[in-house]
Amino acid sequence: MKIFLDITRLATRIIRSSPTGIDRVEYAYAKHLLSSEDTVCVFTAPVFSGALRRARALDILSRVERAWRLDATPEADPNYVALKAWLNSPIDLDAQRPTRIQTEKSWRFLLREAKFFPLRDLVRAGARLERSVSRNNGEPAIFFHCSHARLHKPEQFKWLESAGLSAAFFMHDAIPIDFPEFCSPGSLNRHFLRLATVSTHAALMIVNSHYSRRTIAAALKKRGERVPDIEVVPLAVSEAFAKAKGAPSSRPAVPYFLYVGNIEPRKNLLFLLEVWRRLVDRHGAKAPRLVIAGRRAWENENIVDVLERSQTLAPFLAEASDLTDAALARLMADAAALVAPSSTEGFSLPVVECLAAGVPVVASDIPVHHEIGEGYALFADGLDGPAWIAAVEGLMDDSSELRRERLEKIAGYQPFSWTAHVSAAHDLMERYAREAKASAGTG
Repeated sequence: MKIFLDITRLATRIIRSSPTGIDRVEYAYAKHLLSSEDTVCVFTAPVFSGALRRARALDILSRVERAWRLDATPEADPNYVALKAWLNSPIDLDAQRPTRIQTEKSWRFLLREAKFFPLRDLVRAGARLERSVSRNNGEPAIFFHCSHARLHKPEQFKWLESAGLSAAFFMHDAIPIDFPEFCSPGSLNRHFLRLATVSTHAALMIVNSHYSRRTIAAALKKRGERVPDIEVVPLAVSEAFAKAKGAPSSRPAVPYFLYVGNIEPRKNLLFLLEVWRRLVDRHGAKAPRLVIAGRRAWENENIVDVLERSQTLAPFLAEASDLTDAALARLMADAAALVAPSSTEGFSLPVVECLAAGVPVVASDIPVHHEIGEGYALFADGLDGPAWIAAVEGLMDDSSELRRERLEKIAGYQPFSWTAHVSAAHDLMERYAREAKASAGTG
């Protein structure tokens, strides 16, 4: 089967120091599918769609791996080294503001890294795509898009109709529709357009959870849009996190809890920070630390005010971004637990990554957290402060009964690998591509 794989978003990630969840998904497909000569990489630019030369697509993949420092050890990550030094230092009760650790890159560096598309590649991309479609020789073929990129521009996917290609799309969630108050301005209308594009062209939609399938199907039905076949393929765990399980521990004397994800309203961080304020009130200098590992996103002014100015939390709170996978995996493995208080998620990669690393998880009591962590994670309502305080206090001490119970439960956790994920999705796409070919032949 020939796959026309859209890597538009991935091509823009060559200047990002660390991946988001969607970035990880698109990278996994590109990494696995580009091992086959039958994969054609498609780039959807603002004014055209075209195919990239295989060498150019592999170059993008290599640049992304270099930008994300996927082969680096934790000790090679300066942000991790700085954070680890803070975690190993005594609590500084005189600290006036929380610690912030981040990477600053010059505009000169960013511009240099971004300039990688030779003009001739762009000029010839459209014709290259037409040739790739016309030379298919009747074998099963499918277009696959897994990042949401450009889907809000439906006119840019009309070429699928003239090409006669069956199409599959990976949709990550319906959060901008169900919870527009948590998203950036304009997200609601953009997501409606994305779903309309998929509704028009998809023979198959792949989603990350049963929760995403329910909410996306409901959003399409509410607007009277066609609902394509929807299949669930859960997200997976990168090797760095699976390898962290059982690795030698370097846990600091003062326990710390870890939050991983963007700093944005739907992550319920104001609530989590208030929980920590109560913990400091109760335990004083013996309160645990909280590490927030993530990039500042949108609509987060109130959260940032706390992160930058809270004197109560200053001795116990650190914010770090741009960590490598190896560093983040080590940070997870040494944490007392992951805290995931989100109000809504389509999946929640940090939850399964932390379980894979063999570390307890305290997660908000939302449907998708139960779906991916039932039997392993500890759940608490996202507005129940006393329940979160009790969970944190119960996991602070290595000898506590709650901690022993949690570790026993997650000892048998088996993470889904990206190889297995892509293989499952590939099988689905091949089935739909063959059915489309058979249908065309009998029509």
